[in-house]
Amino acid sequence: MNEEQIFQQINMVRKATLKGMDSVTEEQADKQPGGFSNTIRWNLGHIYVVQNSLIAKFGGIPTETPSRYLELFAPGTKPADWQGDVPSLAELKQELEEQPARLKETLTGKLDDEAAEAFLSLPTVGEILNFTLYHEGVHGGMIKALKANTAE
Repeated sequence: MNEEQIFQQINMVRKATLKGMDSVTEEQADKQPGGFSNTIRWNLGHIYVVQNSLIAKFGGIPTETPSRYLELFAPGTKPADWQGDVPSLAELKQELEEQPARLKETLTGKLDDEAAEAFLSLPTVGEILNFTLYHEGVHGGMIKALKANTAE
């Protein structure tokens, strides 16, 4: 597995996600139009949490994720249940901007390592990391759809 290519792809996909945040207001980030199960803010946080969580749980490589992010953005969560401090768009953007470099620092030389636990029959850390690109693309599409349905 070519590590540099994977890290370049992560940066490319992340740039597209961050571009999707352009012109989104705090108010728009929390609108949930009919037919949508979540919001722009939730999708952004979810991308961040799932990428870290899959590497930590299945890859077996510790990654730091703020506990409040897990409470807000893990699979099965929803904005309707949120209580307390919710990250601003600026905070989410910063976490999303910094995550690819942290992953590269943590995972360089480990992508061919056997995963601690197979995820969707993906046996290596790199294959699990590569899956997160698909996951981010799915949620990037949701962000685009939400943007179109919440335009002010």
